[in-house]
Amino acid sequence: MATKTPLIATFLQTARNFLLTLGCVYVVLLALGTRPYFQRQLLYMNNLRLPLFARYEMPEKYDLAPFKTRDVRIHTADNETLGAWFTFADPFYVARKADLLSPSTSADESIRSALRAHPTILFLHGNGGTRAVAPRVRHYQAFAARLRANILAPDYRGFGDSTGAPSEVGLVLDARASWDWLRSHGAPPESILVVGNSLGTAVGVQLVSALEAEALGGNEQYRKEGEPHEIPRGLVLLAPFSNVETLLDTYYVAGLVPLLAPLRIFPYIGSFIKSFLVHRFDTLTRVVVGLKLPLLIVHAENDWDIPHSHSQTLFDAFLEEHLPPLPDFTEVMAGASDEAAERIARLSQEWRALRQELVTTSDIARVGHVEVFSKDRSHGKVVFLRTLWGGHANLGLVEGVQDYMAEMFKMG
Repeated sequence: MATKTPLIATFLQTARNFLLTLGCVYVVLLALGTRPYFQRQLLYMNNLRLPLFARYEMPEKYDLAPFKTRDVRIHTADNETLGAWFTFADPFYVARKADLLSPSTSADESIRSALRAHPTILFLHGNGGTRAVAPRVRHYQAFAARLRANILAPDYRGFGDSTGAPSEVGLVLDARASWDWLRSHGAPPESILVVGNSLGTAVGVQLVSALEAEALGGNEQYRKEGEPHEIPRGLVLLAPFSNVETLLDTYYVAGLVPLLAPLRIFPYIGSFIKSFLVHRFDTLTRVVVGLKLPLLIVHAENDWDIPHSHSQTLFDAFLEEHLPPLPDFTEVMAGASDEAAERIARLSQEWRALRQELVTTSDIARVGHVEVFSKDRSHGKVVFLRTLWGGHANLGLVEGVQDYMAEMFKMG
């Protein structure tokens, strides 16, 4: 037994040193996170330019059919240039394959024809990587085949071969430039479905919010002189977050390490760190302000990056004006009287009953659970589809999700 003591002591000392080093690294990272430059690196990860040495002018290298995807340039209102891929809908590609393969065929005219013939998805991707990353390419392929739609997939400023550096305002300008590019090439606004994944959901909400505000005459920020009022076909949010501040409380690095969980015992420190946030992407506020168009929110139960509670919060925001405030449960926790506890229980039951009247719920076998809210929404319903699987980056590849998109937005 005596010979084991030094080994145990050495192990404990090594463990202490490891934890101390880990703690120091954590503190340094938190301190760096208060600086705008490092915030940008952590939030956007735009310098993670995967795949390495990508040949954007050659989409075929990334498993796309010959000349089915065209590399295009999009110019923004503040003079940045975005790299983007335009993928033809499968029916269009099959019918016009001989023309598309011909060197004499104008790519611009083919794009215009496709935009007139089929609906189009404006795909706004998440952080890190580029438009050539394999899971994103698989989205283009699936949407082109199963939804029979064209896809425009831009890389935000600072991503891929796009110029500039990312920012919240900048990404929204990029989304608007992509919308304007589609419109200038002949896509009717009602044929464009905006689809965002992760970070792209926050960008998509701000784009659509601005378009709706213009249509209602309340916001001219992004509108060009003489430009008509426009509203897209709908909006799909794949694995969204309510805002960056809440995301910091719930985000797991690599799906394993909680970002700010160690600070929960020191709430003031967490609040102090979040006070330095520059990029907030407050989707919840945008939703509360009131999107009018058809909206599909999708989140997987096995999303280890962003919990599906974020999507539930966004969906519930549409119900708030129709429901009374929830009773204060702190009274019960503090040992309220029996009379107060009974009153709270009664109010809670009434609240749940009223919510059931507003929300239609159903299950899709082997796909997930659906909640639908449509009261006083003349422009379209709000749907929350909570899937059983799909993870985070691959959620849009779940065929059950694609089927629901096709049904809700009359595509495919």
